[in-house]
Amino acid sequence: MDTLELYVVRNKQGKYIRSKGYAGYGPSWVDELQKAKIYPRIGPARSQVTFWANNYPEFGTPEIVVLTVTASQVLNEEDRVKKAALKSKREKLNRELSYARDELTRAQNRYRSIVDKKEIIKAQEKINKIKEELAK
Repeated sequence: MDTLELYVVRNKQGKYIRSKGYAGYGPSWVDELQKAKIYPRIGPARSQVTFWANNYPEFGTPEIVVLTVTASQVLNEEDRVKKAALKSKREKLNRELSYARDELTRAQNRYRSIVDKKEIIKAQEKINKIKEELAK
């Protein structure tokens, strides 16, 4: 079976270095291995050891812990992906339905306003005809 070696940097107090990301905050060292930064190659781990040893010599030189992974498990994600795709499709169709309903409402309101304007114009014409007849 294939083995995989991963590397973790640990200081003399038994704490592991963690990844802080761009403009990260919080402590650089954590107690739990699950929160530690795991390096797939030894080079970047050695670079961290060199950095901490040169810039903070009062804490001692950190050490590299080698994690050897031998067991593997294949996860079948087919059902989850299909379910997620179906959910995404439903959400998209619901959005389109909502947009279509809003568009229908706007169209009905425009139609009503056009019909109302026509009725107003007809009523004004009728009033004008009646006024003309009264004026005779």
